Amino acid sequence: MMNYYETLILCQPDGIKSCSACCGLFNFTDISRENLSRFLVDGAGRSSSFLSSRDITDQGDGRDIRDTTSYICPHQGLVFNKRPGCLLHPQYRNATLRNSSFFGEKICSGFLCPAHTLLSSDQKRTIIGLIDDWYLYSIAVIDPESTAWLLDLLSNRYPIAFQREDVAKKIISEALAIHARYLNEHRGPVFFYSVSEYELGKKKFTIPCSGAANEGQIREIVEVIEGNL
Repeated sequence: MMNYYETLILCQPDGIKSCSACCGLFNFTDISRENLSRFLVDGAGRSSSFLSSRDITDQGDGRDIRDTTSYICPHQGLVFNKRPGCLLHPQYRNATLRNSSFFGEKICSGFLCPAHTLLSSDQKRTIIGLIDDWYLYSIAVIDPESTAWLLDLLSNRYPIAFQREDVAKKIISEALAIHARYLNEHRGPVFFYSVSEYELGKKKFTIPCSGAANEGQIREIVEVIEGNL
């Protein structure tokens, strides 16, 4: 396990993709790409409305949610290069408005999700380098143990997959798309704010912890790997 203060940050690793799971994006019951994309596309109008009303505690979207004790920030949307981000961030607004959000600037700027602790530096570099899609990248971040399982599977049983970048990208993307479908079918929370919460909740959806229920998913992923080699 790596040090919590590892400097390789996963939130906005480059100009292509990003993750806003800590803003509550994956707290919707429907975490399909289509549903989350609609929410993000509507972000600018929704954020302006919330700034006007100052009702920062209202979920305000009408979609069913997974965890009623958590929060979905209305100020997330598509920022530069159409990737998820904070619509109140000074790099987007040229002003500091994050204290208008429920969490506030200090929490937003200082928080690091469990993936920062549970993924090794090499694993972080791998997903940053091989995933260009914001949705699949977010899936990799919210469930770090499944991501580590996938990378270990490739490294240990199919190391040839990493000999060509295009092949590795295709395999990892297709495998994460399969896992995203299974996560969407799971009815409970899939993102947790602390390692201890994740360790308790992961047994219901993480690939190496879900037992017989995940045999079908594992078969699909292995078929994807072997079909691309």
